[in-house]
Amino acid sequence: MAKKSSRTREARQRRQKQRRQNRWTILLLAIVIVAVVAVAMVVVSNQPVEAHIPPDLTERYDDVSRSFSVEGYPQLGDLNAPVTLEEYASFACPGCEALHSDSFDAILDRVRGGQVLFTYVPMQTGSIPNAQGAARAALCAGRQGMFWEMHDVLFDWQTRYANTAYSQNRLLAGAEGLGLNTTTLTNCFNSAAISETLNSAMAEDVTGTPTVQVNGVTIIAERAGGVPSTVEIVKAIDDATPNDWGMPEEPPEDESEETEDASDQEADIERQPQSEDPAGEEESASSASATQSEAEESPVVTTDDVSEEAAEEDEKDMNDADAAATVEATAIDQEPVQEPGSEEATEDTEASDG
Repeated sequence: MAKKSSRTREARQRRQKQRRQNRWTILLLAIVIVAVVAVAMVVVSNQPVEAHIPPDLTERYDDVSRSFSVEGYPQLGDLNAPVTLEEYASFACPGCEALHSDSFDAILDRVRGGQVLFTYVPMQTGSIPNAQGAARAALCAGRQGMFWEMHDVLFDWQTRYANTAYSQNRLLAGAEGLGLNTTTLTNCFNSAAISETLNSAMAEDVTGTPTVQVNGVTIIAERAGGVPSTVEIVKAIDDATPNDWGMPEEPPEDESEETEDASDQEADIERQPQSEDPAGEEESASSASATQSEAEESPVVTTDDVSEEAAEEDEKDMNDADAAATVEATAIDQEPVQEPGSEEATEDTEASDG
């Protein structure tokens, strides 16, 4: 009996020792696995990654005005455009990528023509990992004047790289490929200003992405999936555009009236029959001008001026008489100057007088 108890106790001790050894083995294996994974992640993160940059990105936006809303949302187009279009979208949302691929060029044409002010509201929805990192990278690129270039790059990466599209390493490589200052971008990445813009976007009253609003009215998509088609977006833009948009401004009323008067005068002149006698026309015109000049030059005679005019006429008559007398006296004293050959004419005159 004593031997049996001793053997049982020894077996129990061996089992406990084996269990302790197994636990240590499992713990060591776990530590090794974690270390290997950590090293692998470091190696992978330090390796260069592909960061495709589509061509002609900058030229695409050369002739379009860029700005930011009060909330920090990126904008394209004339701030005084008759139509506003807001797109609530995420770089990690497959439907948003479909909207970008299908309709963005048509929207950009309306923006370029001055018809639309386009605003991109950065959301963080979608199935691609690190949606927030993609939104922050794009907004920080906007601080260096290249939001829209990064905007196009990120949507391109969504279909090109799928779940690894927005790894931190790829985002930095893409920024470098666009010529951005990566140190400045890294410092901006977690800044309070970027966080405030993203919080404002999350507080917007929309139920999903993508959501497109024209002049504040949400476009309801007819096709499955809830993504508005290009036809629906363009129609909404055109319906919201005032009828007189793009028409030349009318001149002020005064200028319009003067133009009409001048046109009427020209028409009257053209309708008048032309005279067959140019000399007669010139003579009539001269007579009319002379009559008008005399009418303009002749003073207006009033009752109070009659006596003064009479006195002036008497004085003028007296002066004329004195002048005539002086001329006669001078004629008597001076000999007339005769032209050669005029003596015979004088003698004939005297003979005829005799």
